[in-house]
Amino acid sequence: MAGTIDDALGGLGVRADTLSEDERERLDRDGFAVFPALLDAGTVAAVRARMEELEAEEDAWGAGTNPRDPGAVRVDDVNHKGEVFDALWQHPKLLAVMRHYLGDFRLSSMTGRAARPHTGHQRLHVDWWGDFQDGSVACNSGWLLTDFTKQNGATRIVPGSHRWGRRPEDDMEDPTATHPEQIQVEAPAGSLMVFNGYLWHGGTENTTDELRRGVFTVYSRRDQPRQNDQAGRLAEDTAARLGAAARYVLDA
Repeated sequence: MAGTIDDALGGLGVRADTLSEDERERLDRDGFAVFPALLDAGTVAAVRARMEELEAEEDAWGAGTNPRDPGAVRVDDVNHKGEVFDALWQHPKLLAVMRHYLGDFRLSSMTGRAARPHTGHQRLHVDWWGDFQDGSVACNSGWLLTDFTKQNGATRIVPGSHRWGRRPEDDMEDPTATHPEQIQVEAPAGSLMVFNGYLWHGGTENTTDELRRGVFTVYSRRDQPRQNDQAGRLAEDTAARLGAAARYVLDA
C-alpha cells in the first residue's frame, strides 16, 4: 500500500489545485457541492448498463429489495462488482473533497441506488451513526446517472446544517416534512454531488414514470468505523487490478 493518504492521492491524480479556493470555501460554508458533468456520456452509459445487469442478477426489483430502503432499486458493494466503477470512487475531484473534509480517510461503502417511480421520499437525516465530533468524520457522494430534477426526486439538503451539531429529529417533529431552509439539488447526468456526513439531507418523491439513478459512495475518516469491511469483500480479480494507491483508499 501507499505510505500516506497524500502519497495515495498523488498516485491517483489529486493535486494541490484539484479543488479551487472557492470550492473549498463553499464546502466549508454550505456542507455540500455539485460539480457538473464530470463524467462523459460514454462512461455514464457504461455504468448505467452495468447497474442494470446487477439489478437483474441480484433481483433488486423483487426478492432482493433492501427492506431498509423499499423505495429504491438498490445494489450494494458495487466497487467490487466491476472495473467500470473504478473511475467513480477513484476520481481525483471526489478524492480531493474527501481529503479536504476528512484528512486521512478510507472507503466505507458504495451503493447503486435508483428511486422507483412514485416513491423515494425520505426523512431528513445525517450520514453519521456516532456522536458528533470536532471535524468531519464521514462524507457521502453521489454520481448522477440520470438528470436529477425536482420532478424525479432530486436530493434535498439544508445548506449549512453540518455546522449545527444536531440531527433533524432533534429539531423537527416530523423529519419527513419540508424544512424551511431546504433546497433541491438539480444537475445533469454525469455530475458529482458531495455532502458532509453531518449535513441534513434526504431523497424526495420521484413523481415520474422513470427510475432516478445514482451511485453513492460513503468515505469515513480512517480512525472511525465504516459501514462495510472492504478487505473482506475484496475479490482476487479486483485486488489484481488495483494499485497501491487505490488499495490505500480502499484500506484492503
